[in-house]
Amino acid sequence: MEKNRCFTFVKAITFLVIAIACLLFAVHAVAAEAGKAYISSQDASKLYIVDLSKNSIVKTLDIFTPTLLEKALPPNINDVLAVGKRIFMTVPGPAISPAGVNEIKVIDSRSDTVVATLKTDMTPSGLLEHDGKVYVVNRYGSTVQEIDPQKLRITRTIPFPAPKSIPMNPPVFMEIANGKIYLPFPGGISRPGGVQILDLKTGKAQEFVDFVPISNYGPLAIKKVEEDKIYLGGANNVAVLDTRTDKITKIVSISTKDQHVESFALQGNKVYTANGVSTVSVIDARSDRFIKEIDVGYHSYAWHLRAGIAATAQGVYVADAGRGIKIIDVTTDRLSDTLETEEPIVAIAIIADK
Repeated sequence: MEKNRCFTFVKAITFLVIAIACLLFAVHAVAAEAGKAYISSQDASKLYIVDLSKNSIVKTLDIFTPTLLEKALPPNINDVLAVGKRIFMTVPGPAISPAGVNEIKVIDSRSDTVVATLKTDMTPSGLLEHDGKVYVVNRYGSTVQEIDPQKLRITRTIPFPAPKSIPMNPPVFMEIANGKIYLPFPGGISRPGGVQILDLKTGKAQEFVDFVPISNYGPLAIKKVEEDKIYLGGANNVAVLDTRTDKITKIVSISTKDQHVESFALQGNKVYTANGVSTVSVIDARSDRFIKEIDVGYHSYAWHLRAGIAATAQGVYVADAGRGIKIIDVTTDRLSDTLETEEPIVAIAIIADK
């Protein structure tokens, strides 16, 4: 009897040790997967580095020092992109001029230091990784430039013309699918919007997809959900573009509020939209169906500034204008935490700590 009790006790202890080891391994795996977020200030003068396992800012990089006058100017939109162990950050500077800053900063995520600076055409904004290359949209330079992320040099410049004879707002972001570049020209007051399509190999202009019937605003945000499907952000809605036919096949209504879709994040089978009045909409990417709207803290001036968004397996992170980083739990799709920053923020990229 005593022997059986002893054996049972040993089994229980062994099971407990194994359970604790598994728990510690799981916690370590989650922390490793969480990694770090890199978040740019609105004017790209600073880059905040956040430890996602603790949801705390661990370092701030000073990218450039604007003058008092430059601080008062409306910021040019910039972007942040994680590629391998490097972070690419566009720094257009406050001026719209060939003599402006017009740079891409490259940061090593292991040391969190700037390791290279690339000069670009005028006002670099959106960044994209495709087929081992990095692409940047130079908003007022009217070019897309291709970058070798290993050698850290610009290997190709693709000019893009204005699609129409009337004035249009130049593109901020881009996507690449089925061998084509998609450049969204956002509409606005008295200016039409649409998507100019270029052949990736030749750079030649192809079709122009008119966005006016969909929304008088947008598309600003653009996201490849799969090779044959791109989402385009409008006002109160998202348009679904079939990249095989280059036709808009569906319109997803996401809100009755006066809001503009400013960026997208893909997480599993869901797409999250960061909207211009501090809300996030959730869409089922398989059925292109609206699921819900998440309020992350309304403030009126967010309507004028871009909201960035990025996702991990654990959370969705929203760079929400002047209110800091909003963190959404992906299991409940509810706001779970807020991390304040000293300046308004805009673009966000996440890198796994593996």
